[in-house]
Amino acid sequence: MFDEGDLGRGFISVARRGWFAKGAAALAVLGVASLLMLAPFGGGTTTQAACRPGAPGQGTDPNAKGPLRVLQITWAKLIDSVAVERGLPGKATLIALMTALVESDLQNLTYGDRDSVGLFQQRPSAGWGDAKELVDDPKKAVEAFFGGQGPGHPPGLVDINGWPSMPMGDVAQQVQQSAFPDRYATREQEARDIAAAAGIDLTRSGNPYAGRAGAPPGGSVVDGVQDNSCDQSGGDLNSGKPVNGVWPEQKATVTDPTGTGGLVTPRTAAWVAEARKNLGTLSMSCWDAHVWNPTSDHPRGKACDVMVGADARKSAPARARGDQIANWAIKTAGQTGVHYVIWYGKIWSARRGTWIPYNGGGVYNPTDATGGHFDHVHVSLW
Repeated sequence: MFDEGDLGRGFISVARRGWFAKGAAALAVLGVASLLMLAPFGGGTTTQAACRPGAPGQGTDPNAKGPLRVLQITWAKLIDSVAVERGLPGKATLIALMTALVESDLQNLTYGDRDSVGLFQQRPSAGWGDAKELVDDPKKAVEAFFGGQGPGHPPGLVDINGWPSMPMGDVAQQVQQSAFPDRYATREQEARDIAAAAGIDLTRSGNPYAGRAGAPPGGSVVDGVQDNSCDQSGGDLNSGKPVNGVWPEQKATVTDPTGTGGLVTPRTAAWVAEARKNLGTLSMSCWDAHVWNPTSDHPRGKACDVMVGADARKSAPARARGDQIANWAIKTAGQTGVHYVIWYGKIWSARRGTWIPYNGGGVYNPTDATGGHFDHVHVSLW
């Protein structure tokens, strides 16, 4: 977290540039939001699912209000102005905002870990530029984050091949090389809120490699990059943000309600009951010995497979049913403790919040109907 000293220094740095007629340092009053979990699923305070404790910039930090939010909106406008000047899509702005929120709480700091400074806590010793310039001319810091400066400079966003189709937190991590890579994705919603307050169009199309020193991948430019372009499975199967939750460890102590004869955790049994109540008749099984893969969640009583009746690649009804099941599992993950979902060749996790291609986990053939999860939806619980 950041203190009132950060806020005061941030206002002063803005005022010195003439962006505010009067600069004022103030203490933002922050309210800690409580996480409300449904009792049957075992919500508590032992394990935080979305991010590791003990480092700044967590997604569970309370949103800024008052003077700090005003300051953040000002810096957001500056970041977006650089993106617009370059011709970058709105998604580039969103990733930059997510990154700056983690690194500096979207403030132009004159200090940081070791020699890190500025909005993105860039290190001069790592080649990001002169410390004084990065702070006194924050547009240079933004330009450096977006990248394209060629050899001798750390790679920025436009230097990452295929970044528009990557999870946004992963793009930020490739630029920042942080010790806490999971932090970036947790700030997406806050970044969106700030962008909305700043009047920033995050759906803006553009050249995702604008300003790149070399030719873009494939030698061509992709125009019209859309926000959340993660190539999801189908339906609206993308929550677009991580699901924060506190889920204490549970042992398998309850008889599997799907009739396998094994034991599952209370959280898994509760999920089965909710799924049946909301999705109607389901063909599913949870516990399984999985002797070929003892590390699976099935023998630990933490996973269920819900069958869709056919290979969804060849059956529209099966595809629609699978989409329905996966959508419901994701939308209720914050209340039920869903850890990840695998469906139709892709995997969604609560930590990431977006779908990525499923590689088979090193055990199954991902092109097979069962191995690639085209005939069933796999749901794992924390």
